[in-house]
Amino acid sequence: MVRKAFRAGLMISMIAAFLGMAYPMGGFAIGEKGELFVSAGPVARDLCPVTVLLPGGSELEKSAVAGHPLRAVSEKETLPVAVLPAAAGMELAFIIKHMDAWETRSYQIMEGAAATDFPVQLEPLEGRIVVTIGDMPFTTYDYTTHPKKPWPVFYPVFGPQGVRMTRGFPMEKFDKESEDHPHHQSLWVAHGSINGVDLWSLSENHGYTQQREEAGKASPVAGRILAKNDWTDKDGKKLFEESRVITIWGTPDTARMIDFDMTFTATEGDVTFGDTKEGGLVSLRVATSLQETQRPGQYEKGGVITNAHGLIGSKQAWGKAAPWCDYSGPVGEITAGLTIMDHPQNPFYPTNYHVRDYGLFTANPFGLSDFIDKSQDGTRILKTGESWRLRYRVFIHAGDVKEARVAEQYANFADMPKVILR
Repeated sequence: MVRKAFRAGLMISMIAAFLGMAYPMGGFAIGEKGELFVSAGPVARDLCPVTVLLPGGSELEKSAVAGHPLRAVSEKETLPVAVLPAAAGMELAFIIKHMDAWETRSYQIMEGAAATDFPVQLEPLEGRIVVTIGDMPFTTYDYTTHPKKPWPVFYPVFGPQGVRMTRGFPMEKFDKESEDHPHHQSLWVAHGSINGVDLWSLSENHGYTQQREEAGKASPVAGRILAKNDWTDKDGKKLFEESRVITIWGTPDTARMIDFDMTFTATEGDVTFGDTKEGGLVSLRVATSLQETQRPGQYEKGGVITNAHGLIGSKQAWGKAAPWCDYSGPVGEITAGLTIMDHPQNPFYPTNYHVRDYGLFTANPFGLSDFIDKSQDGTRILKTGESWRLRYRVFIHAGDVKEARVAEQYANFADMPKVILR
């Protein structure tokens, strides 16, 4: 491990030195907007999203503002490049199709489009955004709220070959589907005790997550939605503010990815996230055919729950902390699955997973008294004026956890390739 770390550090130093010799201060060759050096590090990279923050006022930022398409050109490939709005500033974004472990590659960033089969389109409608990848529907982000849907929801969520990866109920009803827990709404973010307010169930006194600002950008690389949300009690009294950045990557339907980058800020005083299993900072209700346990009249075979530590099944994996957890099984005529990935820089990493045999699947770092024992207290307090940044990836894949190479995909999220931008 020491040798590998030294090797990676030396590699980056050599790249930096080369950049200094090749491009003295003063600009780029005619037609070029910059140069990227990418180092894969100790693992191979496949369909790996990469982002790097742009310096303000850069040529790349100016090109993006002017609406000029960008591409990255290397000896091996030409990739589309996007400049996307971020929580602060702008980010350059692209997707590496493949790099071997320890490989390094340089790209010239130039104006002009590059071919892709999976551009992301965002169609804004009243109260929702319809997301299409390539020529296939992917999901709709519905941010309207009412007493039976108190928060923004992604529904439907399509996976490989257009199969539905999340349950239809309560939005729609399908044959053989379970109809329990109407607050389990496809893909959403919620928690059951915030300053004593229930923002999880559809109880009489539940709170709301109200979106008050929204912006988006579509590109050949990714679609990005930026939202400002107020978490409130039932009467609309604000509990805290959230800045949510959602990135949907332009990848094949065998490997779709949605990134959540959420910043919670205590704008109204201290915020207490209570110790309860009823919650999930990313929450899924998987398709009924994926459920580990099938009820009479449902499906013959259910899905399999697996976490990063190799624990299998809800009896082993429920409540356990892990970098990632996966729920895979039969959907339509194929095998497919969903993974929730927890970023190692999150404040409560590794998160615990409230993952049930009947299809509930959430990342919940707070419910320790339920997950471990009553001597534990998972209550967390966000102090006045402070913020938490929380990043999660939902990976929707073909095949089971091994066929989808979930562990390798987690490395893409947790330890992105090293990038130098000049």
